[in-house]
Amino acid sequence: MIDKLRRKIFWIIQITLSVIILGVIILFTNFIYRNTIISSTIFMDRLEGRIDNKNDRPVDFGEEKTDEFIEGIYKIQITNNKVLLNSNDITDEIKKYAIEASEKKSDEGYIGNYIYKIRKFGNNEKEITLIESESTIQSLKTTIAVSIVIGVLGIGAIYVIAKKISAIIVKPVEDSFEKQKQFVSDASHELKTPLAVIEANADVLQDKVGENKWITYIQNEVQSMNKLVNDLLILARMENANISNNQKFDLSKVVQMPVSVFESMMYEKKIKFETNIRENIEFNGDKEDIKHIISILLDNAIKHTEENNKIIVNVLKEKNEIKIEVKNQGEPIPEEEREKIFERFYRVDKARNRAEKRYGLGLSIAKGIVEKYKGSIYVTSTEGFTIFIVKLKN
Repeated sequence: MIDKLRRKIFWIIQITLSVIILGVIILFTNFIYRNTIISSTIFMDRLEGRIDNKNDRPVDFGEEKTDEFIEGIYKIQITNNKVLLNSNDITDEIKKYAIEASEKKSDEGYIGNYIYKIRKFGNNEKEITLIESESTIQSLKTTIAVSIVIGVLGIGAIYVIAKKISAIIVKPVEDSFEKQKQFVSDASHELKTPLAVIEANADVLQDKVGENKWITYIQNEVQSMNKLVNDLLILARMENANISNNQKFDLSKVVQMPVSVFESMMYEKKIKFETNIRENIEFNGDKEDIKHIISILLDNAIKHTEENNKIIVNVLKEKNEIKIEVKNQGEPIPEEEREKIFERFYRVDKARNRAEKRYGLGLSIAKGIVEKYKGSIYVTSTEGFTIFIVKLKN
């Protein structure tokens, strides 16, 4: 839970600041680009104005030019993507650049070592002005490259800062949670001794006085408290779980063990039971964890299945994933409750669960075990069945 919170805060900081930095860099590079292009096109316009003043008249499109040639500036007329006028001063390379520029969407920009400007005279008639500006373009490219490098370094710095900030923010929560876990663990251990004494004395008392409803009440409550204490201890251990000592085992056979235990309970309650467990499915983990998951889901299914309805257990392997399904026929879980039922101490039907001494820890424990293996657990409803689905990476 703490790791999830830390990751969430980290990604909020990382994404927010990265978007800001990228936005600033994009705006800056765009400004530099536009400023460079506009400055060059203004220079082109001034030169063109000086030439037109000397000729004392504008040059018609397609007319042979007699004006003076200025080195480094080329005006090329294009019709239907073909150069209309030819000149000894215009090389094939410049013609190629002119045609490529004429096909671009922007009327101003750069291509190769030339800055271009396009004037349109009709649907297919264009005048391309090219000005050789190698140093300007190289400076522009360098500026953009430096901006990108600064952006990458900035995002890298944000990564480090976000890690530290998220750790600092989560630290008080982590400390509080650790104290809470320690309290739950200590309290659970301390409760086991008095509960064991109460249970032992109740059994002795029953042997002496015989069947007695008051003693039966005590024994039932002790059993209920024992289950709650054991669940709390499992939760405490789960928070400190270490899965480095796992071993490979046959999951198909391990699933059969809790299934066999609960089969007799279903028989007594007159619930139809069906299993589809694919053989020889291997899994690397703790056998007890798998037993816990199946036991919790079957116990939950039995509690919510009426007489003559059906429970189905499916275990199969899909590519690199093991899929466990526990289906029970009965009332569907409301859609708005489906995420909440995996929270600790949450109960959909509070009155019924209180009467049955259920504390809303089972599904929370199952979720914790599944997440320990980087898997997922969720619930869905279809065709009158409530289906709990567990997916474990294999």
